[in-house]
Amino acid sequence: MIRQFKCERLHYILNTNYIVTIYKDKLTIGNESHPKYEYKFKLENVLHWYVDNLKLQGFGIEYKGIIKFFKANYKDLEQLRSFCRNLICFDNIVELYKQIDINNPSRIQDQISLQLCGMKIVTQQQLLTQVPLIRQLNYNGIISYRECFQYKSQYYIITEFVGEITLRKFITQNPKLSHLQCRAIILQLFKTVQYLHDNYVIHATIDINHIIYKSDFIKIIDFSQAKYTNILDDYDIKNCSRILFYMYTGKEYNDIDNEQNLQTLQNTQTPKLAQELILSIMTDKNLTVSQILEHPYFSFSLDPQERKNRFQKFQRIQRSTSEMDDSDAISQSIPELQTNKSKSLRQLM
Repeated sequence: MIRQFKCERLHYILNTNYIVTIYKDKLTIGNESHPKYEYKFKLENVLHWYVDNLKLQGFGIEYKGIIKFFKANYKDLEQLRSFCRNLICFDNIVELYKQIDINNPSRIQDQISLQLCGMKIVTQQQLLTQVPLIRQLNYNGIISYRECFQYKSQYYIITEFVGEITLRKFITQNPKLSHLQCRAIILQLFKTVQYLHDNYVIHATIDINHIIYKSDFIKIIDFSQAKYTNILDDYDIKNCSRILFYMYTGKEYNDIDNEQNLQTLQNTQTPKLAQELILSIMTDKNLTVSQILEHPYFSFSLDPQERKNRFQKFQRIQRSTSEMDDSDAISQSIPELQTNKSKSLRQLM
């Protein structure tokens, strides 16, 4: 048992008082010796909320084909919500959020805490696969999920607010990245991949379109193809190498012509150790992230000639992230941020 609190089931003749008991995987409703209702915390189930004046006033569970509502203190209900978010799908909480940017409907705000959040639309299957996976991960380089809910037969995931721009857009607007900047970004990315692999997660589709960049800090936002597995392949590592190639050259890696890749690296004055690292990753299937992070590329300084070549080739980078918009963040919206409040809590109960 994790927590208990009192609730009230409203009836037309006589109200009934119960005890709600929260466990790791379920809640029960009844008296202390004999629970009358049991509801599992699983994403296939829905926990219905009744909201009034931006406060949770009651919750409902599906029982024998109908929704039974129970009234309780809003502080107890908030603790219930906090505990089981991402363990079960919510309903009727859409009015707790509001859209604040007409040009980017995925940017929303918690109306109670005023905290900025992100939002994306998913299918039920995507919700069932992505939410449990992200729920088990806790790393700065990985987007976190706040809660998930359904509204008018559509499923939504509320995420932390990441904002800023994708890595691709940043590189497009700032094509002359410095060596130190390339190294700082790829170091974070490899460490994030190492964390995923240590937790038996393969991302499979790491791409600069799904990495958010802000002041040399990156965060992976898309996990649509990620999966748990005990068998680690080299897709994630090679995708990181492709990103490093793009950061130095501004071009896509050619999977067919290695000679062309080498020529491109040389033409753009890519440091020799960076060239060596990129090409070794793309040709060696047995490299692990730990071995890659031990490569001299992550600790060396440019020699005077390399520094001179890069200075002559590239202008000083102009950082303008504060002026960039968030249009590459997830951009989907709820049709309308409001709920049908025609029924009172007593009517629902």
